[in-house]
Amino acid sequence: MLKSFGISGRECAVELGLLSSNADIGKVVWFYGEENPDDFKVVYEGRTSVLVHSSGKKIIGAEHLSAAALAFPNCQFKLNAPQGELPLLDGSAKLWKTALENAVEADPSVCSTRFDKLHFYNFPEKEFEIKMNNRFIKYQRSDEDCLEIKYDIERFGQSFSASVKINSTKDLEKIFLARTYIFAEELPSVGLSENLRGCGIVLGTDEILFENEPAFHKILDFLGDITLYAGILPYGRFEIYNGGHEMHHRVQNQWQPLRS
Repeated sequence: MLKSFGISGRECAVELGLLSSNADIGKVVWFYGEENPDDFKVVYEGRTSVLVHSSGKKIIGAEHLSAAALAFPNCQFKLNAPQGELPLLDGSAKLWKTALENAVEADPSVCSTRFDKLHFYNFPEKEFEIKMNNRFIKYQRSDEDCLEIKYDIERFGQSFSASVKINSTKDLEKIFLARTYIFAEELPSVGLSENLRGCGIVLGTDEILFENEPAFHKILDFLGDITLYAGILPYGRFEIYNGGHEMHHRVQNQWQPLRS
C-alpha cells in the first residue's frame, strides 16, 4: 500500500496488484471491480487529470502512475483507490514504478514477459497544432519508429527545455525521476496545502535534481495524460511550449486509442 498526500492536501492510500501478464497491451485498470471498468472519461480539473467513471466515481491525479505503467508494456494492473485520489508521493513516477515492480515480482508467471519493447501505433496522417494564447503543441509525422518530444517551459523569468526520443522502456528512466513542481510566484494564488511540502518542489526555493528537471517532468505528465486510456504511444514528433494537462487532453481528441 502506498500512502501520501494527494493534490487536494488530504492523505490517501492506494493498492496495486497484477491483473494479467503477457497481455496484448499493458495498462492500469483504474476502476477495477466496477461494471464496465473502461467506461470513463478524462477531464482537466484542479491542476491535474481526473478520471470520471460512468458510475460517478472519480480518480484524481492518475497521470504519474499511467506513465510508470509504460515500463510494463505487457502487464495489466488493478488499482484500489478508496479515497478516489492518488497520492503524489515524492512528485515523480519512480515510486509508482517500484510499486508496479513489486506487484510483478509477486507473480512467478511473469517470467516470460518482456519489458523492453513499448507498444506504438500510427497517429493520424494529418499534422496539427493546438494553441492557447502563446502556448502550443505541434505534431508532425516522422519516418522513425519512435516518439520524439521537445518540451519548453518559459515563465517568471525562468526557462527549461528537454528533448527525448522514446523507442524502448529504457528511454523512460530519466523521465520517471523528474518531480512535479510549482513556481514560487504561483504559491499565493493557488492555495496549496502545507501537507504537500515534500510531494514536489518549489522553483526558486528548492534545488532541482538535474538540469532541466521541470521540463522532463512535463514530458512525464504528457506521457501520462495521453496514455490514461491504454498503455500505448503514438509514433511522431511533438513540440510543446508552455503546455499543461489541459492542452495534453486536447491531443487525446485527435484519436481514440483502444477505448474498449
